Amino acid sequence: MNAVDMNRLTVALAAAVILLATAQAEAASEPHPVPLLKFHRDCVIKAFELNYGSFQRQLQDLHVACMTDRAYIDWRSSLERAGYIDQLKNGKNKLVLAANVGAGAVISEGVRELASKKRYTATIKSPVQVVLNGDTSRSRNGYIETDVIRVRQSDRIVGYAIHAIRLNIKK
Repeated sequence: MNAVDMNRLTVALAAAVILLATAQAEAASEPHPVPLLKFHRDCVIKAFELNYGSFQRQLQDLHVACMTDRAYIDWRSSLERAGYIDQLKNGKNKLVLAANVGAGAVISEGVRELASKKRYTATIKSPVQVVLNGDTSRSRNGYIETDVIRVRQSDRIVGYAIHAIRLNIKK
């Protein structure tokens, strides 16, 4: 290889490095991917879509589609503490729980250590309106936060799972 060929190769490599760095910078500056925010919104809606006739199956579907075991146990415990599970079990109340969820925003993200594994985690916050039996005049408003982690797509096809869910309702 002569000096001219070496110079051409150096210029080509420099151009490739600049192109790659530019593409990475553009990708980093783009807003969060729609699938992440859509996953959060869909799962939050599913977490509240419960009715007295089939809430057990609905909770199980939520677990399989959206939540890690830990998040599911915590969410179910939260529903029990709030008295919703007892109301759902009691068929005479005919409770139907639902939520209107606003646009989510990523408030923090990064690689965190969870159960001795490092995982990408995004904390997403959305306004939420919890509605009982379709009566929006008695709805309760607040915010919901989820910690969404990346998981293997063999575990969940979307590649995400909710690892924690926190509800802050105004009284």
